[in-house]
Amino acid sequence: MVDPLHLFSAGERERIRAAVEEARHGTRAHFSLVAAPASDHYSWFPVVWAAIAALVATGVLAIARPHWSLALGFAVDAGLFVTLSLVFDWWPIRVRLVPPHFKRMALAHAAGRAFAAQVLAHPGGTPGLMLYVSLAERHLEIIASRDAHAAVPEQRWSDIVRAATGTMRARGRAEGLVAAIQACGATLAKAFPVA
Repeated sequence: MVDPLHLFSAGERERIRAAVEEARHGTRAHFSLVAAPASDHYSWFPVVWAAIAALVATGVLAIARPHWSLALGFAVDAGLFVTLSLVFDWWPIRVRLVPPHFKRMALAHAAGRAFAAQVLAHPGGTPGLMLYVSLAERHLEIIASRDAHAAVPEQRWSDIVRAATGTMRARGRAEGLVAAIQACGATLAKAFPVA
């Protein structure tokens, strides 16, 4: 399995790992970081957008050139569809074609699966928290166990996500991620100090 932190420089990886270790040592709660290159492949968005663009272009062409044959219109439509599907499938374009709502939905589903594997499966029944970051979307999500939710107001987790996401967009993914890890660690240390 490839470590998604390979997308960061060596110095950034070291800072992230140090922040995670510091967060873990400051609390008795289980803290987990999951960094994914992307929450989803979004594989059907290039096809959908290519179909829409090809149909619109062909419709405009049919209005502008009504004397062209149906066969020529079909050939133009098929050619545009295939070409745009290939262009839109290039990852930097593909991820921009996905509406924010679908990105958030994919992130929430991926984070929920990771939480089940990372925190709920953790033995001992200790309170737990998972920080899930999706690097392609430059967004993160915090999922906390029932005990962690009871000890810390939901607004605190939302504030951490909002601040870290803003930092990721303004100063880079590593800066936002380190800030989120440190904030989660400090919050967990206060709510669940080391015994």
